[in-house]
Amino acid sequence: MQPLRRLISPITAALLLALVATAAAQDANIRQPVADLEQLLAAEPLVIAQAEISRPKAKGDITLRAEVSFGGAPPLRVKLRKADPGADTFNNVPRYDLAAYALQKLFLDPAEYVVPPTTLRMVPLADFANYSPGVARTFSAADQVLAVVQYWLNDIKVVADVYSPARFATDPVYARHIGQLNVLTYLIRHRDSNLGNFLLGNADAGARVFSIDHGVAFASDDSDRGEMWKNMRVNRLPADTVERLRLVTPQLLAERLGVLAQWQLDGRSYVPVASGKNLSEHRGVRRTGNDLQMGLTKSEIRDVHRQLTRLLERVDRGEITVVPVAAATTTSP
Repeated sequence: MQPLRRLISPITAALLLALVATAAAQDANIRQPVADLEQLLAAEPLVIAQAEISRPKAKGDITLRAEVSFGGAPPLRVKLRKADPGADTFNNVPRYDLAAYALQKLFLDPAEYVVPPTTLRMVPLADFANYSPGVARTFSAADQVLAVVQYWLNDIKVVADVYSPARFATDPVYARHIGQLNVLTYLIRHRDSNLGNFLLGNADAGARVFSIDHGVAFASDDSDRGEMWKNMRVNRLPADTVERLRLVTPQLLAERLGVLAQWQLDGRSYVPVASGKNLSEHRGVRRTGNDLQMGLTKSEIRDVHRQLTRLLERVDRGEITVVPVAAATTTSP
């Protein structure tokens, strides 16, 4: 019998190493199973133990770096971003953050998510006011603040640009992650490349990349905040990612993005309930009686599908190369 090492081809060995690298990055950057974090962030009782402005030197920053206890567990660090009254203002559209998180699920597995676990929560106004003086009710009917709650990534760094052409050419696992990131930013037409909105893992090889702010995306007004991620920056994508994109239909987009979250008014509080029928496909924030619902509009979903169609057409024309999974683990020019 041949020694085991002779039965493993160089390509297979490279693939195994790549999978190990990806798993290690998963452990380093997101240290709990994604499904557990989704349950924790979305459903467990929330108590803010401590919070402060995440980027105090950034003018007008309203994002809090918070230590939050969920269900009485030891505090977990998360991002808390309050919504403005009405929850639909420029660069502060909570449903866009949730839509970006939901959209990636159509073509990525949890170990390769480029948006960390994200949810929307109603937080008592009095609790939020302790750390954000002057905060206002998001909706007049409830004494609450709607907030984006997002897992705070570990072992990452802020760099001027997470995309390095040189590293893309020599680090196949990093190139895979960058390609997947670019797919998402292209589909949602991301238009805010300010420093800190994209993060890079610290791994020397196979580093993951993340997008953490999606307020200026989808149908947002154009801005001067940097549009480098609005377009496709790479010309090579993983084959398995492309094949999953081919399965995404307008109907599937409507099912997954049309209704993203729903609440029902109980006294002076909005309580989360199971998502129901779309209350109005032409509005992103929908209120009917005691029901409050958020999702992408029919027009916004149509734009996502239009971007998807354009991307696949570029692949079919050969403008974007499709890299087999095994080949994606070897160095390519």
